[in-house]
Amino acid sequence: MKILVTMLMAIAIISSAAAQCNQFYPIQNGSYWEMETYNGKGKLTGKNQQRVIQYNGTASGFTATINSTTLNEKGKELMKGDLELKCAGGTVYIDMRNFINEDQMKALQSYELKVESENLELPSALSVGQTLKNGTVTLTATNAPMPMKMTVNITDRKVEAKESVTTPAGTFDCYKITSKGTFKNQMGINMTFEFSTVEWLAPKVGMVKTESYNKNGKLNGSTVLTKRT
Repeated sequence: MKILVTMLMAIAIISSAAAQCNQFYPIQNGSYWEMETYNGKGKLTGKNQQRVIQYNGTASGFTATINSTTLNEKGKELMKGDLELKCAGGTVYIDMRNFINEDQMKALQSYELKVESENLELPSALSVGQTLKNGTVTLTATNAPMPMKMTVNITDRKVEAKESVTTPAGTFDCYKITSKGTFKNQMGINMTFEFSTVEWLAPKVGMVKTESYNKNGKLNGSTVLTKRT
């Protein structure tokens, strides 16, 4: 459950930052947005606050650093860190390493890591029925006393529909994107978690809402946009 919600927030945080070289979400230094998180029963579990702390324009797009803070339902800080984002030629490239959270990384930090990844991509132009590029990342501890590996795969990404979505931040005309995911943790005992995700993105706004489901179709958690400046 914790892993699924963490991945859900990673998707929301990173996708919320597409910028000027892409029709979604114009950003600049200081841009800020906030999303509330809920569990499968609709209970508030916290919020995520993201702010652009560095923005560099390039010949074909930009690179940006986004500071992300995760708070619990009482406003206590749980986790803080930076995410890197790149846009070139109208396409935003989402580093799949951001789908491995800090707690999971700590289990491997004592070892030399081999990283193999293929980034997710978000093109500037979306249309209903369009399929989007898959993403994958594998972290392997090469000098560990036992096999230690983490793998995240995001597959079957498709633009399903255009829908109007209302959140505390307003009402937005969105593209609905669905995907499937698998998280594999091989650390002595092999564990595999399957999930699916639904995202609603609005031009010039970004991620408006997300929902994550387990392999049986039960809602695990959701996020909604509450503020953007």
